[in-house]
Amino acid sequence: MAASSPPDLQQLQQDFAAALHYHPSPVAAQVEDGSLSADQRLQIYRNHFILSLSEVLEVVYPAVKAVIGETCFAQLARQHVLRQPLQHGNVSHYGDGLADTIAEYPELTDAAPYLAALARLEWRVDRAGHAPASHHAFPFAKLQQLATGHADDFSRLQLTVPEATRCLDADAPVATLWQMITRNQIETIDLDQAESVVIQHRQDHIAVIRTNRAGTALIRLSQRGETLGRASEAMLAELGELARQQIFSDVQVLPQGDTL
Repeated sequence: MAASSPPDLQQLQQDFAAALHYHPSPVAAQVEDGSLSADQRLQIYRNHFILSLSEVLEVVYPAVKAVIGETCFAQLARQHVLRQPLQHGNVSHYGDGLADTIAEYPELTDAAPYLAALARLEWRVDRAGHAPASHHAFPFAKLQQLATGHADDFSRLQLTVPEATRCLDADAPVATLWQMITRNQIETIDLDQAESVVIQHRQDHIAVIRTNRAGTALIRLSQRGETLGRASEAMLAELGELARQQIFSDVQVLPQGDTL
């Protein structure tokens, strides 16, 4: 009688992952018999798997956890783990989409309408932290020299945005909330106040800077490599403040014909 061929490793891994997420899987039949049933043994793996990824979510979303409490966050994390399976062996990339999971629970969005936006901010903070830190000081003298030339030169100015820069436009004061929670300095604020945010990985910290939609629009325009000639008046009005906040790392004049 011919020996049965060993199971395909990739298929076995997929079957095991399905079982961990409570999906039908043939892997239980391959669990060795013992004092515990196959399903009981898989449940041990499931609990450890969910707990491990929940701990990752706690690290990524500490402000969300602070708002809803440990017990509620544990339940939310469990649902997110089951809803968003781990796709890579490296858990440092895990955690995206918690805001979408929050949006599926009216009891959370009714009690804290800003919670999903706060989660989006924390995910961007986490992603910025994984990007290389920016070591720059904005060249004000260079900007002044370039901007005082021919009027057409100003329209061809191109601002450089460091790689570790993320933007967010929210209908809630997410940056103010995040700073209050992380600094443990709670105060009364208008929770209906819209707020835009710039997140950058600086040399020694993650900077979370409040701005407005015109400010984030100027940053995104610059990230696309476009020039100030494409910026609106509202966007240009934010240039000085964003430069003062060291959002940009450099500025140059594009040659004639290369203007985007």
